[in-house]
Amino acid sequence: MKFNQRASAAAIAVVAATSLLSACAGGTPSATSAEPVAGDRPLVDRAKWPKATPERGLARGLTLPLESYMQTFEETVVLDGAVRRLQEQCMADYGLPVQLPVEGTNPPPSDNDANMERRYGLTDRDAAAVHGYGLPDEAAEPVRQKVPQLEPAEFEVLTGRKLPAAAANGAPQQSPERARDAYNGKKLHEGGCTNWAARQIAKPSQDDLTFVSELNGTSFTESMKLPAVTKALGAWAQCMDAKGHKGLTTPFDAADRVPHVQGRPSPEEIAIAVAEVDCKSQTGLVDVWFKEESRLQTALIAQHLGTLDPIRSRNGAALNAAGGKAGR
Repeated sequence: MKFNQRASAAAIAVVAATSLLSACAGGTPSATSAEPVAGDRPLVDRAKWPKATPERGLARGLTLPLESYMQTFEETVVLDGAVRRLQEQCMADYGLPVQLPVEGTNPPPSDNDANMERRYGLTDRDAAAVHGYGLPDEAAEPVRQKVPQLEPAEFEVLTGRKLPAAAANGAPQQSPERARDAYNGKKLHEGGCTNWAARQIAKPSQDDLTFVSELNGTSFTESMKLPAVTKALGAWAQCMDAKGHKGLTTPFDAADRVPHVQGRPSPEEIAIAVAEVDCKSQTGLVDVWFKEESRLQTALIAQHLGTLDPIRSRNGAALNAAGGKAGR
């Protein structure tokens, strides 16, 4: 049976609990920009994934205590990949094979919310000398994937909702209508294959991830007020003054001093970026800041251990489930 009305995977994004186009999880671009991936480019290039711990510069080897409660990029990809494969398996069980976009295609610059490479501003002098405040691949074209065009029946089985009518601009609108009860003689899952797959893996909730992220933000802002850090920041500012970059209070002020053009840092930008790292090296700012914030995070962990330990346990349980269910 063929249908005239079709929905791209973008329609799925408006349905609660779906994860197939989660940008933060897998780096998959939105369907509005999806195109066939270039034939000479790998869809997933693990060599471009961020390292778990910085391997270069002043932040080399540094790991904050709260990072043990954060979800790494690789873990996120593993969990989302397992959910996607279960979605595809579920659809195939209804006689509706579909290939959903894979995860991990366009990785973020940092492995987790701590962002240790740039938590205290620039820390890699070699990178600063080439890219200024930019990232090595920031001007590169992202990997784009073909996304499936879903027939109404496919949409219903996947999401548990009827395919929304198209809006005036052609974009699908969320539909409150429940899907049909069964397809091909098989009862539909509550919430469709999307929610069924999510229940099998039971990933940590967004509230879990947000809680750890908020503690991470609190430790950073509070650390800036500590006497040892303010003293080190003052020494760094004096060093920058001596190099001709006056009036700066923190390394983040330096980033705003000159405009940045993606892939084309100016000589002025590179000069202040390199000076920023050199002054951190001369004053020991990164070491002081890291030690002081680590102390703060250790205290926060002790204070919230009853919440943090279950979050880590749920993440571990989800990863174990993903390992057992990650078929192909």
